[in-house]
Amino acid sequence: MDDRGRRVAPGRLVGRILILGLALPCLGGCVGPKAVRYTRMKYNEVVRDTNDQQLLLNIVRLRYADSPVFIDLPNITSQFEVAGRGNYFGGYGNQTPGPASLGLGDLSFRDTPTLSYHPREGREIAKALLTPVSADLFIVVNAGANLQQLLLFSVNDINDIPNAPRATTLVPRASDDNSEFLHVIKLLTSLRDREATELAYGTDEDLDSASEPIPRGSVKARDVLNAARDGYVYRASGESQVRLVKREKVLYLRINPGFVDSPEMLEVARLFRLRPGLSKYRVRSELAEEANQKHPSPLGSDTIYLNTRSILQIMTFFSKGVCVPEEHVISGVVPTTPGPDGRPFDWTRITAGNFVVHHQKHRPRDAEVAVQYRGYWFYIASNDVNSRAALSILEIEFALQESDGKPAGPLLTLPIGGR
Repeated sequence: MDDRGRRVAPGRLVGRILILGLALPCLGGCVGPKAVRYTRMKYNEVVRDTNDQQLLLNIVRLRYADSPVFIDLPNITSQFEVAGRGNYFGGYGNQTPGPASLGLGDLSFRDTPTLSYHPREGREIAKALLTPVSADLFIVVNAGANLQQLLLFSVNDINDIPNAPRATTLVPRASDDNSEFLHVIKLLTSLRDREATELAYGTDEDLDSASEPIPRGSVKARDVLNAARDGYVYRASGESQVRLVKREKVLYLRINPGFVDSPEMLEVARLFRLRPGLSKYRVRSELAEEANQKHPSPLGSDTIYLNTRSILQIMTFFSKGVCVPEEHVISGVVPTTPGPDGRPFDWTRITAGNFVVHHQKHRPRDAEVAVQYRGYWFYIASNDVNSRAALSILEIEFALQESDGKPAGPLLTLPIGGR
C-alpha cells in the first residue's frame, strides 16, 4: 500500500526498497562533510563565548576577593552515525490469506559529542598565574595589540615610574594613582601610531661580562664552535688576546630617524631617564640577570626596564575596572579602600577608557559577554571596543603563560548522547 492507501505492485515496492538500500551508502558519505559544515563553526563560537565568560567571571570574583577557578576544555570529540535498513516480504504465506507484498524500512541519524573537562589546579595553575610575563611578550604589538593597553595592564612600573601597583592586590589598604604612567605610555602610543617607533629583535654582546683575556693561540676551532653553540663569541682584545663574550637576542625599541629629536621622544627620554637622541633603546625585564647592577641613572641610560606583572596581578588589576553594586559596598560584601576624602575610592578610574565592566539586576540584552554573580549580571557592552580588546590581550597573555607539562588535575569526560 502506498501513502494514499492504494495497492502497490510487488515489483514497484521491491524497486523502492532496492533504491533505499543503494542510497544508504551514498547518504553516509554525505553526512560527514555536512556534519563538519553545520557543527564546526558552532563549536568554535561556543568555545570562544564560554572562554570569555569564564575569564570575565574570574575577574569579577577577584574584585570580590574570591578565588578564581579555571576549567579547560582540551578535547571535543563528536561522532556522527547514519544507519538504515529495509525488508521485503512477498509471495504466499506470511500469515496472509493470499499473495503478500509487504515492505519495511527505517533511517536514523546520531550525533554523540564527548567533552573532556580539565580543572586546572596545583603547580600547573600556580605557575601560569604567578610567573611574571616576559618582556618579549610586547613583540605582539607588531601583530596589532594595543601598546597602551598592553603596558597599562602588564607592567607595574617602567624605569621606576609606577603604574598604580596597589591595584594589583586583592584588598588594597590605600588608594593609588597612575597619571604620570598613563601620560608617558600615551606618548609612546602616539609615536607608535605615527610609525615613529617599532619593537624589533636584535643581537647584543654583553662586553661588561666578558671573560678574562685568553691567548689567541690557545683557542682552537672546536672552542669557537662550542662557544657559538652556547651563544658566545670570541672577540679580539689586543693583538694577541681574545675575550669570550655572551651574545643574546634582545628586544629593542627602534626610533625612526625623523623622530629621534621630536618633542614627544625627548619627553619620553626625560621621564624614563634615558639618554636622548639615540636611535634605539634596549627593552628588558627587571628580572633579567643584569637588572640589579644596571638601574636607570639620572644621567641617562640606553635601557628601558619593565617591572612586569604576573597573570594573577594582571587579572586583579583588570578587576579594578568592575563597577560594583552600591548595596555590596554598603554591606561590605566587596572590598573597599578609603580615598583621600574618606569615601570609598573609585578604582575604576585606574582602568578608565580601557576596561570597564557594568552591572545590572536583569540579564543585559546587548552585551558582548555577560556572567551572573552574587545576584547581579556583570557584562561588557557590545559597543565597548576597548574593553573587548583588553579582554583579548589578557587571553593572549594567559595562553603564552600556560605550562607545557601534562595536566595535573583529573580529566572529566562527559559523553552526551543525542539524536
